[in-house]
Amino acid sequence: MLGGFGQSKTTWPCGHTSPIHTCRRLSWGTSVKMDAHIFIDNYNVIAGAQEAAKIRENAPWPAVRIHWRNFFKLVEGDYSPITRMFAGSLPPGNEALWQYAKDHGYDTSLLQRVVREDGRSGEQAVDEVLHAKIAGALLDFDAPQALVMVTGDGQAGEFGTSFLQQAERALRRGWNIDIWSWEAQLSGNFKNLAGRNSDKMKIFLFDRFYEAITFLREGEFHHGDGNLIRISERRVSALPVGTSR
Repeated sequence: MLGGFGQSKTTWPCGHTSPIHTCRRLSWGTSVKMDAHIFIDNYNVIAGAQEAAKIRENAPWPAVRIHWRNFFKLVEGDYSPITRMFAGSLPPGNEALWQYAKDHGYDTSLLQRVVREDGRSGEQAVDEVLHAKIAGALLDFDAPQALVMVTGDGQAGEFGTSFLQQAERALRRGWNIDIWSWEAQLSGNFKNLAGRNSDKMKIFLFDRFYEAITFLREGEFHHGDGNLIRISERRVSALPVGTSR
């Protein structure tokens, strides 16, 4: 289900400890909405949500769902999105997600999961597609612009490109950067880069918004030990005040 459930309001404090910020904020203190280019690594988002649900609620991964309406509101903040790119593999039964993203203005790179030589399944060139799209935006648009990267992956990929490399390029071109990630997925390379460029780069963690961007589907699911576990429905909470556009 992609829509909303009954929601209750929550307010988060707005203090922060650099380079990780504890709440959403307006576009870099300006009174005018800044143009933004948003790139979402779906695999990173889903994997982080599943890990968080396992730790917080002992929930098996098939029960975990992202509330995409709140999710998009959170990462877009008060920006004026120019580019919206949503890439990743298509898990079975999630076809509606991709249509939902398209309906809300996101360009989707639908890259199916493939079998690697070692027999494991994995994503084919998803990161490289995003790297190329980001590089293109950096060439096509002049600062001031905001680059919003939804990923914690700060390592170089198979072909030598990386999200970190794109962040460094954006900083050299005078762009502002938002990194959104689950804490467990966040590379220390991003922390280091943000620490050296705190006037231009901020990191935001999804963990503080866990109940506002995830929900649990009711049913019986196989747990990691192979046993069936009964999961009760958990509805999504409202986004904290001041986080939506």
